[in-house]
Amino acid sequence: MDIYKETAETWNKIASIYEDKFMDLPYYNESYDALCSLIQPKSPKVLEIGCGPGNITKYILNKRPDFEITGIDVAQKMVELAMKNNPEAEFVLMDSRDILRLNKKFDAIICGFCIPYLNEIDCQNLFNDCSKLLNQEGLVYLSFVHGEPNQSGFQTNSAGDRMYFHFHLRENVESWMIASGFETVKSFKVKYPKANDQIDIHDILIIRKEKQ
Repeated sequence: MDIYKETAETWNKIASIYEDKFMDLPYYNESYDALCSLIQPKSPKVLEIGCGPGNITKYILNKRPDFEITGIDVAQKMVELAMKNNPEAEFVLMDSRDILRLNKKFDAIICGFCIPYLNEIDCQNLFNDCSKLLNQEGLVYLSFVHGEPNQSGFQTNSAGDRMYFHFHLRENVESWMIASGFETVKSFKVKYPKANDQIDIHDILIIRKEKQ
């Protein structure tokens, strides 16, 4: 089976479990607040790629109810949960590789842990597509797990459902964004607690489309 398809099917199966765990997770709030403060236009149009159950959208709309948010996800159950949790926003079933089908402009794009589920070529294409969809000096919020690409592989839950997780080196991510005309505005490193007292470091970048 195609690894993207299998990963999407797993997201569909675990949507409710993910909602229970991540709807009110506080670790990333500082970075969400920074994004909200950096988006200047009134009633900005914002795209969230890989919206999941709408946890980021919910937090941001509580801070900035003027945001006009469109969220997409590859898993139907995630889209349904996002609609339930954020009836004031718009959500569409769509693969992140197809975002140019939206055919409209945005002031900001949120990619919360989207690229860990994309290979290097599709990550580079995503940056190019985001640049095409953004207005001048538009922003992208990007989070991922820094790591050697050769560590990438399937992760399996207790029920035997698998999803393919890609590690990306931060320097590679930064080179892709520069090639697509972005510059870093703000960065964060978030300590994320795991089982057995282990800590993961999550990288977060807020990047801006450079003036052309």
